[in-house]
Amino acid sequence: MADHAVVVVKIGSNSLVDAKGKLDLGYLDAVAHQLRAVARTGKRPVLVSSGAVASGVGILGLAARPPGLAERQALAAIGQATLAHRWEVALARCDLVAAQVLLTYDDFTTRERYLNLTATFQALFEFGAVPVINENDTVAVEELTVGDNDRLSALVATQLGAERLILLTDIDGVYDADPREHPDARLIPEISVVSAKMLASAGDAGARGRGGMRSKIEAARLASGAAVTTHIALAREPRVIERILAGEALGTRILPGGERADSRRRWLAVARRIKGQLHVDGGAAAALMRRGKSLLPAGIVSVSGRFERGDTVGIVSPEGEEIARGLASLSADELTLVLGKRLDAAAERLGYALPKAVVHRDNMLMLVRGESTTRG
Repeated sequence: MADHAVVVVKIGSNSLVDAKGKLDLGYLDAVAHQLRAVARTGKRPVLVSSGAVASGVGILGLAARPPGLAERQALAAIGQATLAHRWEVALARCDLVAAQVLLTYDDFTTRERYLNLTATFQALFEFGAVPVINENDTVAVEELTVGDNDRLSALVATQLGAERLILLTDIDGVYDADPREHPDARLIPEISVVSAKMLASAGDAGARGRGGMRSKIEAARLASGAAVTTHIALAREPRVIERILAGEALGTRILPGGERADSRRRWLAVARRIKGQLHVDGGAAAALMRRGKSLLPAGIVSVSGRFERGDTVGIVSPEGEEIARGLASLSADELTLVLGKRLDAAAERLGYALPKAVVHRDNMLMLVRGESTTRG
């Protein structure tokens, strides 16, 4: 998909409905016109649309979204048909073909399904269709859920090697404090590194959705690790998608922090669940970030989580920042016995030959570039 830059646009439930909780058809038309403008520039627009449950709530005239899983799945089944149809109509008015794609987390974590999904997206692009994506809430059980559509959009953007991820919401960007509680909070126009402090200060979800500013920042961090630029902006800002792509400073831009990697490494590091963490010393962190080295036992100071060989793990710097993810070639139990040891000493301690690295560079995706994990 390198010939045509992919732009993934995600719109939250709160932004899609009117004051009565029903789908705002005029707004859907406005978004469709923007996606047509994107397509006319030669880019591939992808739409991740929340709103199935909210649509079901509006259709049934409920006062609020029920908390139970079965009720939410039933509402998704009721609302998804209307949501997909409304997008189909809105895009058709702009001479665009809508293609509904409903996903669960297994579609990303299972390698065969991941590759098949990638091929399907490629075929849709060749047909000139606009993928309209949502999580398949009706069938997804807890262990198969992506979590929310912010994360889903980041997974899609990473999978497709997107140029941009645009998260449209009911707040005009990321603030240095929750603007609903702190009137003097200031908008942050650009973020180079998403820090733990920034995540902690983010707000929760709205009444109609599962996400919130925290989930958007986490999604941006995920996309940033795969070298995708993310924008968080106000959904109802006129022509917001077109203006962002034209270079206008709207909302908050989160810079790409990772590397442009091949599809396999993006899958290993981003799509799979993280089973544990490897905490490394300063020397190992520098070797990974500055010199592109593999991770050896000698640079690991502690291990957290339960993981086996072949699981995906996060690599954490002395400052507590996750700087990389990759495929572990030793289990957590094995690693606890050889922390800080050279390969020869580690092999002697375990009594058998070890792989060349705990996480080999070919199986690793750097999430942070540069000389420091705390760069400004």
